[in-house]
Amino acid sequence: SQTMSVPVDISFQGIPHSKAVEEAVIKHADRLKRIRADLMRCRVSLAVGAKHQHQGKPFDVNVHVFTPHQTHISSNTSNEDPYVALHEAFSHVERMLLEAGSKRSSQS
Repeated sequence: SQTMSVPVDISFQGIPHSKAVEEAVIKHADRLKRIRADLMRCRVSLAVGAKHQHQGKPFDVNVHVFTPHQTHISSNTSNEDPYVALHEAFSHVERMLLEAGSKRSSQS
């Protein structure tokens, strides 16, 4: 089984493009691909959230994952550390993929 990388669209809104963040996204997406082989594409948006009174600006992260039959959308996660926000969003999508996968296999 050759590991094809998942096509990943990443948009940075109001934040400079970051190669390191992009690589983290690709790692997360490839991990999802191991869970669901039919994963077609992954769309991630990072935006600067509203500033909190005491802290700095958080990063808002949204992940869309496309399989042939469904689109899974993470809840919007927000954290001042973009890697933490990414991890939370991808964990959420990963749970959804696993649940959808187990539903699918129990129906067959």
